[in-house]
Amino acid sequence: MRWHLATGRFLVGLTIVVVLGGCTSSATSSPSVTATPTSVPSAAAATQTPAPTPEPGITASQSPVASSVGVGDQSSASAGASFVPTATGVLPPSSGGSSADRLPGEPNPSLTPGALNPAVTQATIHSTVCVSGWTATIRPSESFTEPLKVKQIVEYGYSDTRTSSYEEDHLISLELGGAPADARNLWPEPYTDSLPDGRSTGAYTKDAFETKLKTEVCAGSITLAQAQGDIGDHWVHAYYGIPLGASPTNPLPTAAPTAAVTAPPKTAPPKTAPPATPIVTSPPVASLFVTITALPTSVAPGADATLVAVTSPGAKCSASVTYASGTVSTATGLKPTPVADSSGKVSWTWKVGSSTKPGTSTAEVTCTLGSDSASASKTFEVT
Repeated sequence: MRWHLATGRFLVGLTIVVVLGGCTSSATSSPSVTATPTSVPSAAAATQTPAPTPEPGITASQSPVASSVGVGDQSSASAGASFVPTATGVLPPSSGGSSADRLPGEPNPSLTPGALNPAVTQATIHSTVCVSGWTATIRPSESFTEPLKVKQIVEYGYSDTRTSSYEEDHLISLELGGAPADARNLWPEPYTDSLPDGRSTGAYTKDAFETKLKTEVCAGSITLAQAQGDIGDHWVHAYYGIPLGASPTNPLPTAAPTAAVTAPPKTAPPKTAPPATPIVTSPPVASLFVTITALPTSVAPGADATLVAVTSPGAKCSASVTYASGTVSTATGLKPTPVADSSGKVSWTWKVGSSTKPGTSTAEVTCTLGSDSASASKTFEVT
């Protein structure tokens, strides 16, 4: 209240208080103020080195578990501790072929383009793929691959739908930096397939080619990217040296000579041209390989277990089993050292000790042929 001198009256000023959400504010208006936004540079605006542009075809998998696969328990197929999800994979060059170039034994590129493990690069090969037993740390479980095999057999339209006829194979093998559990890098590869002239293009032939390429990569003879390109969708072409677009059984046409040919002197006796000899591309000498094809996922103490492997025919093999406790089995069934038959098959059956402690155990097969040696390992559970 205040006294107004001109009118001789008291004036009463009223202040209205408005309660909003538990806080009081005066309703007396203040001049409005327009806030000037402060410019904050975003991460996208920062200068960055552009990532390499993926080439068509094979793609890098940013996770060891394929998000596009809707079958199986993908969570059980996670990679081992050596996998680095944030690493950047090096893509192999595109072969440039089309579906018309597909040979028996090669996958359908629209269904199986291949995918890479970004943890494996040229700089990391000696701490990943060149380390013995490393692939066992990232190999997906059968509970993931078997349902995927069933699904893909249907997608491929195979007339033979028996799962035993196919290996659920990594197109880019784990030992060459392939993605472990990405459906784009897995396909039901026939165990038995061949070119029209009888040369094998089945799963065992590809296994031998993979081992040969890995040996060359780790020796520095070829780069990782070269090996990944060879083992891709057109691996049969690379293995047998068949150019894209060429017939797998007929020789390539010989180009006509461009230089002028001088006729022999008339006095020279006529020469008989030698008979034309067909050019036959011989397969490269395959390196010794070993693949474990059968092993129970779990075995109870006191039960029998069977281990089956495939290797080069004529190779002499031995088997060993190391239990979770670190104990190496001395079972009688593991003592034989069989020689692989014409199909390359070797096997052992042994009894798991009744006092064996539960846990993850490892079976290993080592084969020798001449001066070459190769081994493979696979884990199983004692429950």
